[in-house]
Amino acid sequence: MIQLQKSSFKEDENPIIDTIQLKDFFKKTKLADLVVSGSLLDLELERYLTKVSNIKRFYERWNADPDFQQQFSTYPHQTITDYKLQIDHDDVQALLHQINTNYDNNKKSIPVNSNINQNFYQELNFSTNILELASSSLEPRFHAWRERQIARTLSQMPKLVHDKLLHVTTAFELSIGCSVGCWFCAISAPRLEDIFAYNQENAKLWHGVLELLKSIQGQAAKAGFCYWATDPLDNPDYEKFCQDFHDVLGIFPQTTTALSLKDPRRTRALLKLSLQNGIVINRFSILSLKMLDRVHQEFSPEELAFVELVLQNPESKSIKSNSGRAREYNQKNIYKNPEIKNPEKPEDSFQGTSSCVSGFLFNMVKRHVKLISPWNADERWPLGYRVYEEGDFENIDELKILLTGMIERHMALTIRPNDLIRFRPDLKYENLSDGFQVSTKYKKHKFGNAPFIQQLGKMIDKGDKTAAEIAASFNIYGIPSIHIFDSLNLMFREGVLDDES
Repeated sequence: MIQLQKSSFKEDENPIIDTIQLKDFFKKTKLADLVVSGSLLDLELERYLTKVSNIKRFYERWNADPDFQQQFSTYPHQTITDYKLQIDHDDVQALLHQINTNYDNNKKSIPVNSNINQNFYQELNFSTNILELASSSLEPRFHAWRERQIARTLSQMPKLVHDKLLHVTTAFELSIGCSVGCWFCAISAPRLEDIFAYNQENAKLWHGVLELLKSIQGQAAKAGFCYWATDPLDNPDYEKFCQDFHDVLGIFPQTTTALSLKDPRRTRALLKLSLQNGIVINRFSILSLKMLDRVHQEFSPEELAFVELVLQNPESKSIKSNSGRAREYNQKNIYKNPEIKNPEKPEDSFQGTSSCVSGFLFNMVKRHVKLISPWNADERWPLGYRVYEEGDFENIDELKILLTGMIERHMALTIRPNDLIRFRPDLKYENLSDGFQVSTKYKKHKFGNAPFIQQLGKMIDKGDKTAAEIAASFNIYGIPSIHIFDSLNLMFREGVLDDES
């Protein structure tokens, strides 16, 4: 088995990925002709990975470090040498051209996927794969509920925020709290208190939870991960839980950690285990330029070829989600921040959430589960997600009753006669000549093409009648209830009706 660029790897370490795995990956993608035809030899595959991983490293440094931007713009070839990047002359020229083009268009950063290596990383589009899985729930009520959450957030959040929300079906906390303590933590993780140890009792419970979710959600259960208000590497048994996740659900969960440097040997082993169980993009959170320096020093470009660096250092100018501790900071500094146009309503300037789950959030230590969905952080839901219901369980039988009840209570396929019908409180209602519209600053929903629609909109806007009462009021004028319920269900599917009990 050939090692990738021996000079780029630690001599005493096994490579995280080898040419056999690379070929297996290519055969599953649109790049299959590179290896199926035998057009790329092992050495050429290695060189290809070295090329794209070094260009990826260039982007990381460029987007994180203003000094690097200045150095490269002034002395491009010397800067490439100084930072030990293996990028040839032609690629340097291409990068310079792209930089100049972006500056001419008033863009401040280079997109992560340039023309040079976009094909490779497009084929590693983890988000697309997870979206497809999350949309494939066996449970029709869960599927319809999740689709309504997607429709709702589309009109509640800026497109930049909405497009990043994957609405995955499940997240697990394998500890209570987090040892990192980021000042901007979007879900205000407490300090680390306890962990879910991989012992006989807990392993049995863990297997049971995964099997139960598989029976309820089917393929959609794969679209989950094992961290939330936690850092996964705080749990010394994290890898064992991930392996069980793979063994039961058939996919190895993605990892995001700010502790990549705590034990580099363990980090390498986790990356290798992840790749052995199927190509997946993992993520390292970068909290400072010093941390970026250390990560680049510790791990070669090839080792990080399948790792996204999430640049959270101040110099990167990355936008922090206005929820949790970041929201608290913004509120304390509303009169100092020029980006806040209206200090009396700071939420109008900082919309957002980092919550990407529309489904179940478990804390395995507490044996606690919540049904949640993304929400613009506000006074009621400051962590950027809404809790529909929550409860405790001691065993799988109790959990099954709990999850089944949540589905029955919150995930109706259609409007029920006794449902109180009203618009979401964040929507602005307006009469139109042929109907009505409800809108936010991000999206308008127009309803018309039926003689009763305008009056129906007025009744819903009042918000004081059930579906049955609304239908009955139209029956007097000879309008069948089925027409009223069809209209209500259309609005229900589009996420404009308030679904709070």
